[in-house]
Amino acid sequence: MEIERLTERVSYVPNPVNIGVVHAENSSVLIDSGIDESVPRKVSRLLEKPPLYLINTHSHADHCGGNAFLKKRFSTRVLASELEKEIIEHTVLEPFYLYGAFPPEELRNKFLMAKPSKVDETLKEGPLILDGVELEIVSLSGHSPGQIGVAVNGVLFCADSVFSEESIKKHKIFVVYNVEKFLETLDFLEKANYNYYVPSHGKVVQDIKELVELNRKTVESVINTILDILKVPAKTEELMKSLFDRFEITLENLTQYVLYRSTVQAYLSFLLDKKEVEREFRENTLLWRQV
Repeated sequence: MEIERLTERVSYVPNPVNIGVVHAENSSVLIDSGIDESVPRKVSRLLEKPPLYLINTHSHADHCGGNAFLKKRFSTRVLASELEKEIIEHTVLEPFYLYGAFPPEELRNKFLMAKPSKVDETLKEGPLILDGVELEIVSLSGHSPGQIGVAVNGVLFCADSVFSEESIKKHKIFVVYNVEKFLETLDFLEKANYNYYVPSHGKVVQDIKELVELNRKTVESVINTILDILKVPAKTEELMKSLFDRFEITLENLTQYVLYRSTVQAYLSFLLDKKEVEREFRENTLLWRQV
């Protein structure tokens, strides 16, 4: 694990979830903390100044799994958006909303349920000064309800607002909470003018337009495939099977299943609100069909 400098004030640590580092006057400001304590434990050894501040871009476990370690070891002050704060503090909420009820033990794992940690301050869009450094909080909703980005010194840490080509090839359909908001965030990024963009999953880029277009085409492909499948009315499970077959996705565990199911339902919500699909109940079964 190494720290990569982008500007005088800004670095990042390449990782399955890239960790942002802002070099403040007397401390380091981290952006996300990784899947578990092993990540911030290693990152902290690379820092010249202690990590006294942590901004969580959102509440998914791979982004806040190291929070508890940082608070215990460094008394790190944690900041997050208002809605994501509730999940970071009550991490059972993530597998709960994915599963739809109290999750079975199989879903109470570190990939969906980080160790809970207190959030010390909630964030809204706009300027933020931490230890002598001015940052800007940017709304990047879509992948999760209250996801934010952090801009500083010409660098935008853009969280899971875009996914790399490698991630898309691996997962085929990436997790989305709100399709309309995700597309709005892509529009924002396409018009943005930062010197560097640091996605949570993938390489740093200086021009994000190509990545934005790849993500937009992936969303459009899912939409069009769902509409094609629903030319014939289908149950949710039937739709999922047809969709996964077409995208060559193989379900292997319950964690994978609830993540994909949640995403499919996000697309159905989007299409239902756009009046491109409709639903009916027939013989105690929910059916979807293209309008």
